[in-house]
Amino acid sequence: MSPVQFNTLESIKLQNLGFSPDEINSMSVEEYNDFKSLYGSNLTTDENYYKITQEIPYSEPSVEEISKAQAINEINATKLARGTSSKTTGYLKMTTSSSKLSNGNTLLKNSFTWLKSPNMKLTDVVAITHSASSVKIPNTDKFSYKYTDGKGIHSVGATSTTKNKNGIAKKFNLKDMGINMAPYNHNGYLSVEVTKGNKNDITANAYGHYAHIILGVTSSIDIKTGSIGVGIYCTSSYMDETMIKFNY
Repeated sequence: MSPVQFNTLESIKLQNLGFSPDEINSMSVEEYNDFKSLYGSNLTTDENYYKITQEIPYSEPSVEEISKAQAINEINATKLARGTSSKTTGYLKMTTSSSKLSNGNTLLKNSFTWLKSPNMKLTDVVAITHSASSVKIPNTDKFSYKYTDGKGIHSVGATSTTKNKNGIAKKFNLKDMGINMAPYNHNGYLSVEVTKGNKNDITANAYGHYAHIILGVTSSIDIKTGSIGVGIYCTSSYMDETMIKFNY
């Protein structure tokens, strides 16, 4: 895919919708067409960093929420380290945002970036859950997952969508084989527009979720406000949810 080249005003407009500079720099024409008619303001965000550690082979991963500084320092130290280890460690950033749109709706967005990819890859789930007062606008959910290899940036679609009155989740396959080199820079997002279900509603909460599944099959995704479940027949790790409060 060939990313769109944006001018400064276009980039600012996309940032007001919750897009990071990296997401803007790798945005395709198809993606931009989904958002080019939207104008947002009053952006609220919550960003978390996670360390995912797993004994080799096939143990259940442990997840620790850490600071941005710790994540960067440990990733840099890993690059300088030599030798073998009995553990594999990945680092994930998740950012959840809300943006008040000029059409009266609110855009909820949950982004993820693997700052350092884990060795074990299979199927992952990204989700947004929200207060019961929020009503999703039909056909506004958007998903993106990209990775980079020796041929450039590639985009891969979700394998399934699960939604109910409490939120929406997308399942997708993390790419583990690339062209000329191993895939890296795994990143993506899920977004959806919501509005208030009752004219007297003023504020609501939204939560970002991410689950990394390394073994087994998730047949269904359970969605509740503030939590998701990917099934009992798999080995998985859940990131602690992000949380934002927004005004309708």
